[in-house]
Formats: sequence, C-alpha cells, structure tokens
Amino acid sequence: MAARREAFRRRLRDQGPLSLKAHPAERREGEIMSIAKSPVVTMAPTTPIYEAIKIMSKEGFRRIPVVDPGTKRLLGIITATDIVNFLGGGGKHQLIQRKYRGSFYKAINEPIRSIMTQDVVSIHTSGKIAEALDLMKRHKIGGLPVVDDDKRVWAILTEKDLISLFRGRISGVKVAELMTRRVVTARPNTSIFEAERTMIEQGFRRLPIVSDKTVLGMITARSILRFFGSGEVFKHLQSGTIAQVLQTSVLDASIKEVGTVSPDADVGEAARIMKEKDVGSLLVVENERLVGIITERDFFKLVA
Repeated sequence: MAARREAFRRRLRDQGPLSLKAHPAERREGEIMSIAKSPVVTMAPTTPIYEAIKIMSKEGFRRIPVVDPGTKRLLGIITATDIVNFLGGGGKHQLIQRKYRGSFYKAINEPIRSIMTQDVVSIHTSGKIAEALDLMKRHKIGGLPVVDDDKRVWAILTEKDLISLFRGRISGVKVAELMTRRVVTARPNTSIFEAERTMIEQGFRRLPIVSDKTVLGMITARSILRFFGSGEVFKHLQSGTIAQVLQTSVLDASIKEVGTVSPDADVGEAARIMKEKDVGSLLVVENERLVGIITERDFFKLVA
C-alpha cells in the first residue's frame, strides 16, 4: 500500500504544478488565497448560541470563525461539533445544567464564546497548499481560517476546497485501501442524545443508521444542526423542553439519501460521486452489506 501511495504522489509531481485561479490581491498572498472562500462569514463572540444554530442550519455551514467585531481579529471558531457537544454530546452540555439549572431556553441565549473552540488552528494568507494539507491531517480538522499578520480573518479553507484541486488526479488506488473499516453505527431506535454522545466521545462527525445490515440513513453533525434549527424543533427548544427533543429517534435528524460505493471501485470514482452528490463521505457497501466508510479526509492519505 505504501509503495502504491508513493507511486501516486510521483504521478502528481510528474503532471506538473496545479493551475490555480487568480484572486484579487489585497494582502500578501500565496496559493491558499487562490482556493479559499472569501469573503468569509464571521460572528462576534457575543452572538447568542441560538443565533449561531439558526445561521449555521440555514446556510449549511459546518464552521464559522469568531472575530472581534472591530478589528476582525480571530478569537475562536464555532463548529457543528461544538453545537453537538453543547446540545448533549459532551462537557459543554454541562453549561445548561450548572449555570442554568437545566433551562435550555436561558442557556441558548448564552454568547457563543462560552462554547466556541478557542485554540484555533489557522493558516497565513501567504500559506502553501502543502502546509494546509499537513495542518488538517495533523490536527484532524476539516477547516482553517486564513489570517494575515495581525490575525485578521480574510478567508476560510476547507478539506473540500483542497480535495477539489486533486479530484481529477486521484486514481489508481481502490476504495478498500483508503476506507475506514471499523464503522461505528447507530440503530433506528437510538436517540439523538445517544448519537451526539457517541460522536463526541469517539471523535466522529457522522454515524450510519443500520438495521438488520440495511443502511437506513446517516446522522451527521450538520444534519443535527439542521434538525435543531428547524422551526418546530426550535420552538420546543425555546420553551425549554430539550430533554424530550433529545430523546427523538436519530431517523428524524438523519440524511436519508446516502451515497454509496463499492470497495473495489477506484478512488477516482469515489471522488467523482462525492462531487456529484456534494457530500463529504460515502458508505462502502458490498453485497448490500456495510463494510466501510470513505471520507474526503481519507484522500489526504494520498495527497498529503
């Protein structure tokens, strides 16, 4: 496997440098600003948690940098995983219990600085693609705020942005060689609370929902966000009845149409399907049985 990956990397080098789109220069810029998304949506640290849930749910964002409103200096980042943690998955949920005696309505008016990730991994506007790949792989993160010398946020770079550069060049390796074989799953009767806790404890952003070896859907950090940001559910949250909502079946917060791929398929085919369906992962199925999962981050094993 190591030899095949090295052969793949040699092919990438032999094909020459990547052709990057020009980006209007406003600061000292490198390759990163040619592919990062700019302008970037940011939030002030005083933004209420409920507002973050609504915005991330409506816009489909998985992460939003938190900045000083005046200077735009990076202070933290709020991610879908932080929200899942707060809603019941981990230690941030204790804010509801300790500070507000279980009143979710009061807790969701807390500013996002209370639950945001403060130790943010970022990259400079003059950064290189190789550096971004290394940072994401090493820290196991899916996005990097792009900052200047004064830590002002100019853009955001995601693993999807990076993989899009290599998508047409990824080939020659089977899905089975990159996929994760040990797939943690949820059952249809698993509650959202249980799923959130599993995600936080095991460091996953997604759990396939399986019954009698049949895949019924997948619950993800982003689909949980959409569920809690929806109108009817949000009314329940504002009334403070979070316990009842958290006991809802994962199926109610799941993605029903899940992309699949064969373990014998070329990784280039997997990359094509991900792009076509605009998803970050595919379930690997053989003889109608779940045998693995492949994500955009798995492609880093080839290109990083």
